[in-house]
Amino acid sequence: MKQIRFDSVGGVSGDMVLAAMAGLGADLKVMERGLNDAIPEDEFVLETMPFSDYGMNGVKLDVKITKSSGIERGLEEIGRIIDRTSMPETAKKRAHDVFQRLAHAEAEVHGCRADHVHFHEVGAVDSIVDILGSCWAFEMLGADSISFGVLPEGTGTFRCRHGIYPIPAPATLRLLKDIDMEQTDEPFEMITPTGAALLTTLPGGQNKGVSGKVVSSALSFGSRKLNGRPNALRATLIASGKNAAWTAESCIELETNLDDVTPEAAGALSAKLFENGARDVWMIPAVMKKQRPGYVLHVLCFESDLDRFSELVFRESGTLGIRVNRTERRILERDMVAVNLSCGAEVHVKRAFLDGMVISAKPEYEDCRKVSAEYGIPYREVFSEALNALKK
Repeated sequence: MKQIRFDSVGGVSGDMVLAAMAGLGADLKVMERGLNDAIPEDEFVLETMPFSDYGMNGVKLDVKITKSSGIERGLEEIGRIIDRTSMPETAKKRAHDVFQRLAHAEAEVHGCRADHVHFHEVGAVDSIVDILGSCWAFEMLGADSISFGVLPEGTGTFRCRHGIYPIPAPATLRLLKDIDMEQTDEPFEMITPTGAALLTTLPGGQNKGVSGKVVSSALSFGSRKLNGRPNALRATLIASGKNAAWTAESCIELETNLDDVTPEAAGALSAKLFENGARDVWMIPAVMKKQRPGYVLHVLCFESDLDRFSELVFRESGTLGIRVNRTERRILERDMVAVNLSCGAEVHVKRAFLDGMVISAKPEYEDCRKVSAEYGIPYREVFSEALNALKK
């Protein structure tokens, strides 16, 4: 197993995270080509330069824009960019998750729906590159998880497009829910929304135990000169002797009894929970008080999303109470491959691995359904042919 440990002296931002992982060995040139192809309206180059401060040596990263469209993108547009990249599917999934968390944090700040959020600073090309590049770098390094300690933050206010805001920025504060941070006397924003979103979305978490051999380490610097400390972030790649067959992550299971909802309302609630980023949703039929039929609703989410999903369930279901269970789930490594059918259509198949071996494979339902409808082939035949094509 490999873990990346982040230790912050000067805060954390997207460019600092990406630069630190590049210092550990992630290939910026591969990212530059792949991400430029996915954002044809803009052009950029990734430049690193040696930098020293307070006797510490490291690198700075600059996403140098050579052609700017000036487009301000929302969640849907950024999602299309992610899907167009040549990143591995696991990296795409992590990038989608990061932007979903950012969108929900911004939506809470501005009182709107996540899909209506129009990113400003975070929707700029450099921020998109920082986030997508960091998710890609995580895969390039073969990392299983990250860990980080207490995060330093500045004090006072800062100016953004909406006006004068307190430090931390409101969206950053929501992303850092349940995260330990330490206020310094630096009059600057030290934790950016992109930095906070990356550290709290990548698998792992704050103060997760670190053990194993040090493989490499790297130091990155932010663009701002701080008054009394280096604006530095250190990343250390640590490998343990044991290769786990799965990834473990802490999560929250919300549970509540529903005895006065129709099947249609239950289905709508389940769909809305998934749309808002729940990791899993399921309902178990049950007999409630006075022998009324009902459901026991279960929602799986991360700790940082506990309040958001609690509010959604309260509002949408009418329940008066929710049980909160802290648990852990173990996740097999997985990927997505495309297979070609005899009719000329393409179907994606999800594969799961245990100890490096494929132990299950399942064609994607929506792909099979569309092929079945378009070519007039029974669904079960499409499903079966996709599995057989995978074995060839």
